Amino acid sequence: KAHDLFGGSQGLLRGAAQSLADTGSGDDGAGAGESGDDEAGALRRFATEAGILMDAKSVEELLSANPMRGGKEHRVALLPKEGRVIKDADVHALATESLHDYLTDLLLSNYYFEDDLQMIGCYQAGDRLHLVTTQPYVDGTHPDWPELKAGLMKRGLRDPYPRSQSGVFIIDDLRLGEVDVFDLHPNNVIRDATGLLLPIDAHFYFPDRAARVAALHTLGL
Repeated sequence: KAHDLFGGSQGLLRGAAQSLADTGSGDDGAGAGESGDDEAGALRRFATEAGILMDAKSVEELLSANPMRGGKEHRVALLPKEGRVIKDADVHALATESLHDYLTDLLLSNYYFEDDLQMIGCYQAGDRLHLVTTQPYVDGTHPDWPELKAGLMKRGLRDPYPRSQSGVFIIDDLRLGEVDVFDLHPNNVIRDATGLLLPIDAHFYFPDRAARVAALHTLGL
């Protein structure tokens, strides 16, 4: 029903990001904690209005049924019938500077890497709001650094620091110019059965909120 309301999974994700566009930007003098609380509150209101506020116990059951190794940000589990992975993130413990950055990074990943990252909903655990997303399960292996670099360069990315293993790459976009992508370390990239490298947790850098929003508008996101 939420997908119907927003015109599909990407419309729902865009709606969630737009609900945060004027919240938690750090321009109002608020501290990081207060800014994060503002974003969490805005996302909770959006989830309630969209009908995607989830039951914490049900999410826990999904995460416990087929757990997978997650990273610092996420608890991860396999959804075998759907062929997808479910990811649970405490919105106050994200590595990105803001929740808006996190959600729009998902949009940008779908755009540049033809992925299908989806927002499913949110749930409350005590005083902490959690964001639940899914993405396709990829059966493959993590490449070593030389394979990662060569494979991403074949996909059109450019390594600005060839003497390091920073995980930072550049996409040369005809409309935006240079787009900085970071966190592309071996653990965040999977080589599938065809040899194609698929980033599974990419992040994008912009100098400020206004530049990020302008880029999203330019790309039609």
